Amino acid sequence: KVEAARRATLRGVPVAIADARAAEGLTALLAGEDVGTLFLPQGAKLPSRKHWIAYTLRPRGDVLVDAGAARALARHASLLPAGIVGVRGDFQPGDAIRVVGPEGEMARGLARYGVLDVARLAGAKRHEIEARLGRAGSGVVVHRDDLVVVRRGEGGSEPVSG
Repeated sequence: KVEAARRATLRGVPVAIADARAAEGLTALLAGEDVGTLFLPQGAKLPSRKHWIAYTLRPRGDVLVDAGAARALARHASLLPAGIVGVRGDFQPGDAIRVVGPEGEMARGLARYGVLDVARLAGAKRHEIEARLGRAGSGVVVHRDDLVVVRRGEGGSEPVSG
């Protein structure tokens, strides 16, 4: 219940958890009485697309990044091959993935490459991409518009911004 309430508040929706067996509970709550536990939205509302990426899609794999990439992602940059140190799972372009830094899961996003190509690109600089793939390719593994940076909290991961 608490996790569902937390996710709703990220979309800007206030949530109350109260005893539903009490018929007058909703009336009392709407009258402003202290009934149950109230969760209020805080901070900026997470856009619908980012909420979908962070909470609806099931990640198909992990992309492991170094500390430098983790710092860049925390500043809401795109994920580039240079900071990738490994991959896990089986994902295709467009699949949801977790981005795991030295401190654990730090972001979720939509991959622009499949797992085999990301493994080939790990550590690559922009000028090395075509040679590693055998074809032209984008220098971005997960674009910032398709990435939700999260932080670890007591209740799991929580978006820090859109």
